[in-house]
Amino acid sequence: MNKFPVQNLRQGQSALRPAFTLIELLVVIAVIGVLVGLLLPAVQQAREAARRLACSNNMKQIGLGLHNYAHANREYLPKGWISDAGHEDEGLGWGWSAQILPFLEQNVIHDQMNFRTSIASHGSGVKTAAIETFLCPSDVRDGAQTFAIGEESGCDEDSPDTSAAGDVYGLSNYVGVFGADHMDHGHGGGGGHTGLDPDDGDGVFFANSRVPFRHITDGLSKTIAVGERDSRIGGSTWIGMIEGKCEAMSRVVGVGEHMFNEADPHFEDFYSQHPNGMNVVFADGHVAFLPSSMQEATFQALCTRKGGEPVSSGY
Repeated sequence: MNKFPVQNLRQGQSALRPAFTLIELLVVIAVIGVLVGLLLPAVQQAREAARRLACSNNMKQIGLGLHNYAHANREYLPKGWISDAGHEDEGLGWGWSAQILPFLEQNVIHDQMNFRTSIASHGSGVKTAAIETFLCPSDVRDGAQTFAIGEESGCDEDSPDTSAAGDVYGLSNYVGVFGADHMDHGHGGGGGHTGLDPDDGDGVFFANSRVPFRHITDGLSKTIAVGERDSRIGGSTWIGMIEGKCEAMSRVVGVGEHMFNEADPHFEDFYSQHPNGMNVVFADGHVAFLPSSMQEATFQALCTRKGGEPVSSGY
């Protein structure tokens, strides 16, 4: 047996070892880049699917909360918001979602509220409370669960919130359905465009509404009660209508006058970050994902409680 190679190695002479060439390294990096490019969209889709499911679960809890509230109140749904007669943007302001808190296991927050006094008279602990059930995980809000609401003076419908220091309130991504027609805010009809009075919505929730199930004659399974609104078009509140604030009534409800997820949405519209559609709660409590491809007329028909419009079971 030849011992010279071993002897040479012991004398410090280097042995040849296999290694990657520069071309091979570049090929490996390119392959990894292609794989990452293929996997990343799949991972993002999986994450969004999980977020959409969590949003759907939130809305299912809201639907159960609405029904449990109704069963405890002679089958009447909660008022859209509590206001002064004839001055619907004034008054105590408590919204439908604040009224169902005991049925969402949020008694701690609910017990701090005095529904005989106005929202504004309460401390920040109540007004800024973050309730996970009212927050959609797909909403791009940089982790913020509160927002600064704009004042009524100098109110801009296209930018109703303020970046300056102001009153801060807890955010909600779920608003009740006022109906299919524009809500008249008393600002000259929006450039000549008049609409329904705030206490006369044709949906489930409006000022001092208190709609019983039997008055939803279009059918509970064909009438939307609650839809989504992303904070990108403005902050909505779970607590209710705050007197003296910009777009105070639209913080609580939305209208189906325009199709949801429009490219240029109005603040009172419905809007979702979910690709290709939006989650909604129907009056019977079931949750559905409405596709963006649905007809606007169909969506508007689903937003009314007694319009008598024919709607197919498959929408």
